[in-house]
Amino acid sequence: MWVVVYPNKRVINMQTILSIERWLKNIERGFCYVAAGLVFVMIFPTTVDVVLRYVFNAPLPEMFQLTEFMMVGVVYLAIAYVQQLKDHIKIEIATQWMPQKGQELLDLFGYLVGLFIFGLITWQTGRQAWEAWDTQDYTMGIVQFPLWPAKSLLPVGIGLFCLRLFLDLLIGIYKLRCWEASDEEQAKGGR
Repeated sequence: MWVVVYPNKRVINMQTILSIERWLKNIERGFCYVAAGLVFVMIFPTTVDVVLRYVFNAPLPEMFQLTEFMMVGVVYLAIAYVQQLKDHIKIEIATQWMPQKGQELLDLFGYLVGLFIFGLITWQTGRQAWEAWDTQDYTMGIVQFPLWPAKSLLPVGIGLFCLRLFLDLLIGIYKLRCWEASDEEQAKGGR
């Protein structure tokens, strides 16, 4: 069993990582269900708005803005679930010819870069969401919607995505360690 070791301390073993992954998968699935629910909720007012607009020439005020706010939740609450499935767009034209270990190393590099960038995005969007809550920021128009709910969905969804990237990074490091151990065993057996 592989264990992440820091100076004379065992911190995380693979069983712990896998139990955290099971817990995270449930949360990601729940967030994905919320995102799907938002799609369903968006359908009804949009349909009503279209009917009122073209049949009675009386559209619902600010329906476009409300739909935009819900779209934030649809996209960012499901982003970690998509990463869990490894269904994000990936350009494989250059990597398909590489050995599996090289592809895994590139994936680890991508997870690390993504974790850094999306960590910064989480921090900044969290700061902006707090500022919108603190100042009670709202939209201008006939109907004034508060901005903090939509702004709060960003750091929540992207923060969960960062947790997924970190976990994928740990699992990828474990896989590389296993390959190195099997390579060493094969080298010893071949002597």
